[in-house]
Amino acid sequence: MRKLLSSIVLWMALLGIPAPLISPDAHAGDVGAQGIPKNSSSDIGQKPTSGDSNRGEKLYEASCIVCHGPRGTGGIGPRLAGNSVLSNEKIFWTVVYEGQHAMPPLNGVITGQQMADIRAWLLTLR
Repeated sequence: MRKLLSSIVLWMALLGIPAPLISPDAHAGDVGAQGIPKNSSSDIGQKPTSGDSNRGEKLYEASCIVCHGPRGTGGIGPRLAGNSVLSNEKIFWTVVYEGQHAMPPLNGVITGQQMADIRAWLLTLR
């Protein structure tokens, strides 16, 4: 799965598709397997109380769309639009940070705020 995601990120770079999650000052070791900046250890496990759905849509399109499809309709990964896991915060954050089935754990790969932003956008979908 990581090879697939790495290949997709590489193709995006070769095609000139911007990766908005990566800072221009970032170095190769600063990003995780999905091209998302790694957290500092102080960020890991933090769960913000709210997210920004506008940022979340951009973040989703830059990383999650590959497996979960456009607008969360599903693909390699399950449908997220209208998925009940979004309304159960404990299960949601457990899946995000620990992974489940083919989804890799995102703990240390994505910040809690980025995931809260993505979740806020997903909650707007039906």
